[in-house]
Amino acid sequence: MTDLDPTAAHLHHLLLVDDVVTTDDVDSLVRSHYPQAWWPAPDTVVLEPGVELTGPWTVGPELRRRLDAPAWAERAWLTVCPQERGTEVPEALRGLDALMDAYPFAAPEGVELRTLMFLRAAARRIAGAIHLAGTAVVLEPDPESAVDVSVYAPTYAEPDQVRRAIGRDDATLAGRTRRSWQLVMPAEPLGPGSLTVTSERHPVPPLALAGLPWAIPGTRGYEVRWHAPEDFLRGPLSLAQRRARTRVTEEVERIAGAVAALTDGVGVDDDGFLVALPAGTD
Repeated sequence: MTDLDPTAAHLHHLLLVDDVVTTDDVDSLVRSHYPQAWWPAPDTVVLEPGVELTGPWTVGPELRRRLDAPAWAERAWLTVCPQERGTEVPEALRGLDALMDAYPFAAPEGVELRTLMFLRAAARRIAGAIHLAGTAVVLEPDPESAVDVSVYAPTYAEPDQVRRAIGRDDATLAGRTRRSWQLVMPAEPLGPGSLTVTSERHPVPPLALAGLPWAIPGTRGYEVRWHAPEDFLRGPLSLAQRRARTRVTEEVERIAGAVAALTDGVGVDDDGFLVALPAGTD
């Protein structure tokens, strides 16, 4: 494994990982967003025309210091993609997205923005980080912030069937149309806010489901979501808030697992990655 050149590191977007993340792990992440990705060489994966990742490169102590990268960052995947920048980030939108805040005078757009969104999602999934090209910014997405799960399935289930499957007698029917319905239930005492299960058809299924014969336009989805208070959505969370979020996440995954078992479905998180769900209970 070759040391990453400091100049190249500064000028490119990097996916920073620890020494546990393997090339196979990176390949799995890539294929969830880019089903047609291919490896022209053992150290290079092409995501789409003009965009590729190379690596893994070694991140030594000196480079880690220069990048102000986390102490666990042992390896990096270097991103080659076109630089596409748009207009200045409006004042009203600053402070809402750390990625955009890194480029306040010319925000990424097009292929570059799509690539950065994938890198951030991948970093969140594997507890990694991303270095933003040409800046001193290293983003560490909170891996525990991905709470919600959508179950995509070939089978339709009625609200009463889902209520019984998830074992939540306190779930009430909040609304229903010819093609969709929603159950709502309290998140307490696990945490504040409420939980919903929303069943509806999705015009475009996630790319992570590519290859499944039933994953076609109009696929049925069951979204399991936590509607948290505003103070859970902004700024760092307190220890008590993080513990509450963990408890709610476990309940979301339990509910999604029961729905998946009922409908022969597959769980996908909001970043578009497959989720291993707990088995449903009878």
